[in-house]
Amino acid sequence: MLYLASNRNAGGFFVFLLPIVLTGCAPGLEQRFHAHIDYLADDRMEGRGVGSPGIDRAADYIADQFERLGLEPLGKDESYFQTFAMTLRRTLGDDSRLVFEGASTRPGLGADFIPFNFSSDNAFSGPVVFCGYGIDAPDKGHSDFAHFDVNGKAALILRGEPPSWSDQDGFPTHHAMLRNKVYNAKDRGAVAILLVNAKLEEGESDELTPFDADNPDEYGIPAFHITRALADAQLARAGVESLTPLQDRLDVGSFASTALTSVAAEGRAVFAKQSADTHNVLGLLRGEGPHADEIVVIGAHYDHLGIRKPMGRRFSKGKLLEDKREPQIHNGADDNASGVSGLIETARRLSQGPPPRRSVLFIAFTAEESGLHGSKHYVDDPCLPLEKTVAMLNMDMIGRMPAGANSVQVFGVDSAAEFRQILDSHAASLGLSIAPSPDTGGRSDHASFIRKNVPSLHFFTGQHSDYHQPSDDSDKINAADGARVATLVAETARDIAALPERPAYQAVQAQAPSEGRAPTAYRVVMGLSPGYGDDGKPGMAVEAISPEGPADLAGLKAGDRIIRIDAKKVANIYDYMATLRNNKPGDQVNVVVLREGKELTLTVTLAPAK
Repeated sequence: MLYLASNRNAGGFFVFLLPIVLTGCAPGLEQRFHAHIDYLADDRMEGRGVGSPGIDRAADYIADQFERLGLEPLGKDESYFQTFAMTLRRTLGDDSRLVFEGASTRPGLGADFIPFNFSSDNAFSGPVVFCGYGIDAPDKGHSDFAHFDVNGKAALILRGEPPSWSDQDGFPTHHAMLRNKVYNAKDRGAVAILLVNAKLEEGESDELTPFDADNPDEYGIPAFHITRALADAQLARAGVESLTPLQDRLDVGSFASTALTSVAAEGRAVFAKQSADTHNVLGLLRGEGPHADEIVVIGAHYDHLGIRKPMGRRFSKGKLLEDKREPQIHNGADDNASGVSGLIETARRLSQGPPPRRSVLFIAFTAEESGLHGSKHYVDDPCLPLEKTVAMLNMDMIGRMPAGANSVQVFGVDSAAEFRQILDSHAASLGLSIAPSPDTGGRSDHASFIRKNVPSLHFFTGQHSDYHQPSDDSDKINAADGARVATLVAETARDIAALPERPAYQAVQAQAPSEGRAPTAYRVVMGLSPGYGDDGKPGMAVEAISPEGPADLAGLKAGDRIIRIDAKKVANIYDYMATLRNNKPGDQVNVVVLREGKELTLTVTLAPAK
């Protein structure tokens, strides 16, 4: 069968063929599920990178499917597209500058300072003040800004926090997050942020954070990473002790913030911006009844990584290799053509039955991979009132359920009291089991709705070695089980839409780093892909092993479950990360795994993380 679709971006109007081949006159759900993925994950889609012709073709295909199903368009000019401009890249200009007035030498870009990728590009000037860790923590009885004015000044701030603040697993608190430090100073009127590394551990060097052109989020204030030597030079000019004794005072709870008398700075981060329009694709199935003005959202992101160098570390004989690979197409069959296929087939199932009691809005989100931009745009500028949105169901990577597993991971099961019973009922009828996670997770588009207090579920069939790799192709899709997950989502949505009262949002204590824990920089790796979420089994699942990495050389295999590292129990990914936080490259650790019901102890020699 050949579908026809138009390209809404063309200056004129032309038609291209969408080569979806389906056997027979009435293809079944499994065939359709795979056929959508075959098209969306074809090389001609160029990996569906934002700003590429391929992602526009994918948007047209989804809109065509929505139209065929009779969904109502909610975009501009009666289209299915919610369009917004997005900065794709910001290239750092050589004329970026940071100057300390009266200093004998001018700092060098890349050697002494570098703008952060979240820096704004406006020029600044002002006196410099040292603001400790840049923390305002009533819960700790500590504020680096107490009785201290930073308005109109450049705030010099240490990264990190007092080591004693870390939790029992060794994770820093949210006070250590760069975003929080930046906004603490910005909200008090600072004109710029100058961040500097805290004291270095043995063997560490004072490295500047490389500028990331592909993650151009702005925090709205000039922000620079500077070396400790450059910071100490300015402290010395002001007659202030150096960073090390200042940090020592902070780490025992003393106040160390101070103005740097006679030291002022001016500068600017200069960027060349590349922007493009991108599109969420929206179709509405109107409900009937007294709650028809309320909305259940079903979503999936349709973008992927485009054409780029493969991600992930490569090893040879346990040592990290320099990456010299050329850019390749990342087709993203599971991530997330599978979720989009589920979205289309969920829309088909619900549109063919009796009208739902609440309206159902189907959204294919753009720009998830670069930071949930599509879903963030929708919740900030919704096409239907967000206060009328009662629930959100998200599908991201539902196409690679291991054969015979019959299990689907669902995040956010406790974000509404009604969710568990509804899920369990329909899972049982489909021969599926739910691996529930009360944690809402924060790595996909449902997170944008959670942050607006909308009860949300995220359906996921598991990590695998092809994740974010060019090898995530449609020939590896488990269409039969993916179709079952889509059916589960449709029936769950139908029951939520039929609830007599809208589900009340229940806040869940977050556990993932993106939901509150500050990300931790680790110095060592094993060369494996850990499993996320709680599947009810002991230990942490090993999803994939990097060839010739430390874990591979030690004999670990995909499917193992790590239950201990040395004497420390491992129950999940957070335990796993915490056990390695103090190790150095070359350290040997004893990793105890469960394999086919038996414990094995394997010795892993840890490699440097970079």
